[in-house]
Amino acid sequence: MLKNWLHDITLSVQARSGVTPALLVWFAIVAFALLTGFAFLCVAGYAWLSLQLGAVFAGLAMAGVFLLIALIAATAAAVSRRSAKERAILERAARAQASTSWLLDPKILGVAMQAGRTLGWQRIIPVVLLGFLAAQWMRESRHTATDAEG
Repeated sequence: MLKNWLHDITLSVQARSGVTPALLVWFAIVAFALLTGFAFLCVAGYAWLSLQLGAVFAGLAMAGVFLLIALIAATAAAVSRRSAKERAILERAARAQASTSWLLDPKILGVAMQAGRTLGWQRIIPVVLLGFLAAQWMRESRHTATDAEG
């Protein structure tokens, strides 16, 4: 039974994304070939620069190129991190705003009124208060956990 569920999940992932084990193997081969090609390109660049500038200056020039690439990548990572944090803050604020509006939904109010009439208000009020208490406790614990992470 569990094997069938795993197979169904695998088929669902394959249907949505097209990812198969063979595709992952081919991506690994592509990554290895690109890394090897990059290494040879770096060696060829150093050899050409050493003929043009000398061995010491060629090494310094190649180090400068990689330092520049690292600085650009670090800047892009910082910008990406900041935008992700801003997006997460905005999404949390939107969810907090949306979470309070469900209480005023006419369908929810209608269900609450029907439950109150059917079960009796003396029975339903303690259950509702306990539910609100549990929801508030979960909300507070979630906010403190995310504040501790950030």
